[in-house]
Amino acid sequence: MAEERHGSSSPVPYVKLSGDPSENRARKGYVPVLVGMDAAAMERLHLPTKLVGHPFVVALLELSANEFGYEQQGLLRIPYDPDCFKQMMRRISKKK
Repeated sequence: MAEERHGSSSPVPYVKLSGDPSENRARKGYVPVLVGMDAAAMERLHLPTKLVGHPFVVALLELSANEFGYEQQGLLRIPYDPDCFKQMMRRISKKK
């Protein structure tokens, strides 16, 4: 993944994922998100839509809004460790 800045006045980096649009599409029932503690180490993951209302996910979304604001451009960014995020998603999915 190559990070690019869109214009010098934009403080928000975005990530160009691929030239092929079919590679960037999330499967039905999933929301693509970028998870990571800094822009250079963000990992693209798919969040199941059925988990969006879970208290853990809601807390991460609130953290994201506090960190990046409600007017994020591109994929939703979540400031959290990607490995911990994946582990928690597996745990939550087993309970549902």
